[in-house]
Amino acid sequence: MTDPIAYRPLAEADLPLMADWLNRPHLRAFYQRAPISLAAVAAKYGPRIRREVPTQSWLAVLAETPFGYLQCYRLADWPDWRATVGVDHGVSIDLFIGEPSLIGRGIGRRMLSGYVEQVAFPQHPEERLCWIGHELENVPARRCSAAAGFVPVREYVEDGNQSVLMVRQARGDRRKVGSMAARQ
Repeated sequence: MTDPIAYRPLAEADLPLMADWLNRPHLRAFYQRAPISLAAVAAKYGPRIRREVPTQSWLAVLAETPFGYLQCYRLADWPDWRATVGVDHGVSIDLFIGEPSLIGRGIGRRMLSGYVEQVAFPQHPEERLCWIGHELENVPARRCSAAAGFVPVREYVEDGNQSVLMVRQARGDRRKVGSMAARQ
């Protein structure tokens, strides 16, 4: 499937779709472990939609149909997350594919890579590094991020789970990723 992937901001009208996705079995292992109600989804994502918090929420769209969720935020805006990963600058990303039929087809790599270049860095032009974390057991997600140009930096623990922090630099930045990440 080589149709272009587009990105659009998450909207209030998308919250039922988000609730549906977040309750699907494939997201229970690593993203949304417990069932979540539509009211809880609205409470969590509504402030992002209304720009009341610095996290920006987006949907990935293929052939005019949403299929995945992504979010980005400056590490400087979330001190607890900065402390968890031991990094003080850059953009952090979280994501999932909501439609299980699209998993394992290379779409996740395309979704992530396109989002980094078309949304995350343009939304935060002062940042040159993009960070993503995955639980060590989530091998498919780690492979997807590696295929999208992320390299592992170090391990950390989040909510009791051993995870790996990965980084990708902005295009055109000629510094070595390893030397930039080592300064963290």
